[in-house]
Amino acid sequence: MSRTLFAASAALLALSASSSAQEFNFSGGYERFDFETADFDTIVLRGGYFFNENFGVEGQLNFGFDDDTVTIANTPVNVEFNYGVGAFAVARTGTDGFNVFGRVGYYHSEVEANLAGFNASGDDGALAAGVGAEFDFDDRNSIRLDYTYIDYDDSANVLGLTYVRRFGG
Repeated sequence: MSRTLFAASAALLALSASSSAQEFNFSGGYERFDFETADFDTIVLRGGYFFNENFGVEGQLNFGFDDDTVTIANTPVNVEFNYGVGAFAVARTGTDGFNVFGRVGYYHSEVEANLAGFNASGDDGALAAGVGAEFDFDDRNSIRLDYTYIDYDDSANVLGLTYVRRFGG
């Protein structure tokens, strides 16, 4: 599976090297991770490159800022989202002022648990897919609303709201 994603990423990078840049964008904002067992609030930073109006790639980095408490064997355990990183292929369509998009890729994150002075951390990666919309203020600035499903063993539903700034295009 990871070889397939690596091959797809390499093909997209080769394509980007052979074509002129259409658009770069950077965004930052808030994402809420809803796992079956815990919920986390995160800050998301994202960068994207679109080869043309409709197809591109993006990478993102999340940092948790709000812990959660879960109960295991009648014992409360503090859990926190340390970080997450993802890479996605993106397809979009729309009109001036409004775009809808879909994305598919891979997401990896690390979570830490603390109980009575003992710490344990675990990391996991999985396929991820999502949909969303961007509402433009002008030709360079927009607000993005999106939903992503991450196919972990303990699956995650992620809702996000970010500010987007575009360059080029």
